[in-house]
Parts: sequence; structure tokens; C-alpha cells
Amino acid sequence: MEQPIKVLLLDDHPLVMEGLKNRLEREPDMQIVGTFSDPRKLLADIQGLNPDVAVIDISMPGMNGFELAEELKRTYAITIKLIILSGYVYDEYIHKAYEIGVHAYLSKQATYPQIINAIRQSMLGHRLVPERMTTLPRADQLTPTEREVLKWIALEKTNKEIALELAMSQRTVEYHMAAINRKLDVKTRIGAVAKGYELGLLERLYNGN
Repeated sequence: MEQPIKVLLLDDHPLVMEGLKNRLEREPDMQIVGTFSDPRKLLADIQGLNPDVAVIDISMPGMNGFELAEELKRTYAITIKLIILSGYVYDEYIHKAYEIGVHAYLSKQATYPQIINAIRQSMLGHRLVPERMTTLPRADQLTPTEREVLKWIALEKTNKEIALELAMSQRTVEYHMAAINRKLDVKTRIGAVAKGYELGLLERLYNGN
């Protein structure tokens, strides 16, 4: 008999955690090796648990799911498959997750069969990309906030300064920057500014208005 898929769960909502744990434990090819409500505790204990798949929430105390996913990817690379199960389904969040290297991004409205399928598919090396990601936004679809962030980038403001100007967290600024880079098909701040001028997105700023 093949070894069961060792699954680790992270969520700070006890009812969500317990419901998912109980459902997955009914699958003969799955074994829950750990449940956590604190990302830092997970990082401290994960090596001894040796999971195959980690199902994690984004909104967590102390360290968000993106930071945790990045840390797990740096440390364990492809050894641990990552699935994000979140109440947030913003495009920026979804794209950020796949940029990090997750195998699936599922809404908390997903059914148990959908979550179970994602776990099994991730073990096969498959990435379940949402249909909404198959067509990337065009440059002219920058949101008003993204245009504002781009303007401050062009003025050579730091993330901290932009966050203060726009009354948002530095993390939120980073999410907007990631969305801008994706929509403009660039990889750097300088590239975003150059493409912004090229497409006329920063024309008024360029003219000094």
C-alpha cells in the first residue's frame, strides 16, 4: 500500500480547522500530521512533522500566509506543496500566491471534494490555476489606486513613504506594486515607470501637471 499524503493545516478559526481535519481524515490516502493556529509555531515544528502538503490561510496573527509561504518555499522548495485556502479572492492576492509558487489558491467557499482534489493534484505536481488567471489584465486596466502608486514610484518614493501618502500598509503597497508589474509586464520599479511613460499612464506627471 502506498504511503498516505501527509497533510498539515494552518487556520486560526477552530471550527474551520476542525471541520477540514475531520473530513480529510476520512480519506484513506491522507494523514493529518499537524494542525496550527500560529504560523510561528508551525515553522518551529514543521521539520519534525515532514508534511507533503501544507494547507494554509492568508489572514493569520503575527505573520500572514504570504510571508509564511515565502519562508516555506525558501526553506523546503518543492519538498512541501502549498495550498492557500482563503476568504480573500482578490486578483492581486491570487497572482501573488502563484508568483510565490503555490500549487492551488482556493476560496474558503470551496467544497471539501475541491480541497481534496487540490491536495491530490499537488502531489502529482499539478498547479491548479483559477480560470480568472488565464487572461492577464491589460495595462489600461490599472485601478485608480494602482495608478496612484505608480505615480509615487515615478517620484522615487520608498514603499514606506508611499504607504504614508496613501494611508495603507507597506504590505498593501507591495501587493499593488506586484499587480502593476504584472499588468505592465515588467519586473522592476524602473521598468514600471518606463512602461508607464511609454503607455501614457504618467503623461500628466511627465508634463509637470
